[in-house]
Amino acid sequence: MTEPELRAATHDWILGTWQLLRADAAIELQPGTRMRFGADQRLEYTIPTSEGALRVMLVWHLDGAMLRTNLEDGSNPLEVSVRIDAAEVLTLSFGGPRAWFVRAR
Repeated sequence: MTEPELRAATHDWILGTWQLLRADAAIELQPGTRMRFGADQRLEYTIPTSEGALRVMLVWHLDGAMLRTNLEDGSNPLEVSVRIDAAEVLTLSFGGPRAWFVRAR
């Protein structure tokens, strides 16, 4: 197994689509926001808008409890702490403000 395959295999729990449950107001996430983590290290954010939906493609990887993302060209890097609890609620902490996601059905 190559390193990217090994790295992806250790983070299978995050793969799939997550839907926003709630977020602190400071983050300004819209209700209905979704994130789809792919095994190919691609992350698709879907944000509802009045015109339909805005899709943002990112590259992601987990480094321990840190989720690191950036645009496909390497710009706009972002690092947030991530955890999942026993109820499978994914919590992202943006240096204080937090957002909670659940698996999309």
